Amino acid sequence: MKTKSFKLSDETITLISTDLDDINVIPIQEYIIDIKKRVEINNHEVITLIRDLEYVYNKAKPIVTQGLEIAVNAYNKIGKAVAKSYDTKAKADDVN
Repeated sequence: MKTKSFKLSDETITLISTDLDDINVIPIQEYIIDIKKRVEINNHEVITLIRDLEYVYNKAKPIVTQGLEIAVNAYNKIGKAVAKSYDTKAKADDVN
C-alpha cells in the first residue's frame, strides 16, 4: 500500500491508498482519535445545551406560574359570575 501525508493545522494525517482509483483512507488509529475528538465536542455541546435549557426553565418558571395563577383566578371569577347570573351557588372549592 502506498501512503500519502498532508498537514491540517498542527496535525499530520497519513492517508493509505486503496485498490480503488483516487480513494484513500485514514488509518484506524487516526480514525479512533478522530471519533474520540468528535465525541468530546459533542459532549461539550450537550452539556452547554443542558445548561442553557436549565437557564431558560429557571427564568420562565416564575412568569409561567404567575400567568397560570392569573388564569385560574379569572376562571374562578367568571365561574362565580356565571353561577350568580343563574342564581345558583358557585362551587365552594376553587380550581387550583
